[in-house]
This record gives sequence, C-alpha cells and structure tokens, in this order.
Amino acid sequence: MQPSEYSVPVPSDRQAILCLHCGKPQEVGRKAMSVTCKFCSKSLKLEDVKITRYEARRVIETCGTVTIDKKGHVVSDVRCVNLLLRGKLKGDVVGLNKVEVAGDAELKGDVTAGSRIGGPRNGQAAQKPADESARPEEPVNQEPAVEEEAKPAPVIKIPVRKSVVPIRRH
Repeated sequence: MQPSEYSVPVPSDRQAILCLHCGKPQEVGRKAMSVTCKFCSKSLKLEDVKITRYEARRVIETCGTVTIDKKGHVVSDVRCVNLLLRGKLKGDVVGLNKVEVAGDAELKGDVTAGSRIGGPRNGQAAQKPADESARPEEPVNQEPAVEEEAKPAPVIKIPVRKSVVPIRRH
C-alpha cells in the first residue's frame, strides 16, 4: 500500500477546545486535565470547577464549566466556557459560550457572554400575542427569521454598577 491509498482515522479520544486567551480552537486529549496552548503558549486548565463554599481568588480560569452552588460564595473574576451561577459571585465574568444565572443568585460585576443570556420562559416567545392574530392584513415574512438564525450570536456585555457608596479619599 502506498501512503496515498490509506488514511489515518482521527482518534475518538480527542476533543476540541477554545483557548481562553487567544480564542483559537485546538484539539486535545479527552482525558487531559491541563495543556499549553500551541498558539499563545499560555497554560489552560480543562477540567470543570464546582464551588460549594466561600472562595476568594484572583481569577478562576478553565476551558470547562464553572458551577457555583446555592451555598457557594465567590469573590473572583471568572473566565470559562460555561458558567452556571446559583449562589453569589462578586467579580467580572467572561463566558465564551453561555452564562446562566438562577433567579435567586447574586451577581455583582460585568458579564460578557458568547451567546444570549437568558431566553424565553415557558414558551413565551413561541406564542403570538392575541392582538397580532386579530390583524390579518399585515403580511408575515419568514425570511428575516431564517437569516437571523444563520448569523452568529453577538457578544453581549452587561455593565453593572460595582459600588453604591462612593469612596472618599482625604
């Protein structure tokens, strides 16, 4: 057999990740816990982080999911792919994919997410209001909805006031 007659299969024990620093995709081993980005040479932690108590750090960085439980209280900046917040978080958040905040959770800081934060609840967006169905003279155009689905989700930045009391310096 000559090299052009066969192909090497892609190993199934690989996964694709995005670098938190440069944003470039790369393949890594599925069982790896940390790697070095081959583009920017920064260290990347791959495992998920679950916080169930008080923790104060400079930054929490992972190419996985950060979960802060109801009893979790974090004072730190967070850079991750996904964030699931059920407890308290004081710090800025950068989520490459999605950021989910529970209704009774507390978040103080700026949030930047790669996809929409929140969404329709209980099918509210899927149903038409009663007054729209009463107006048949307006044509319904389905083409813009198809075009919007093809576009990538915009990055959303939500500024939050960090301090209510001004700091006085003498």
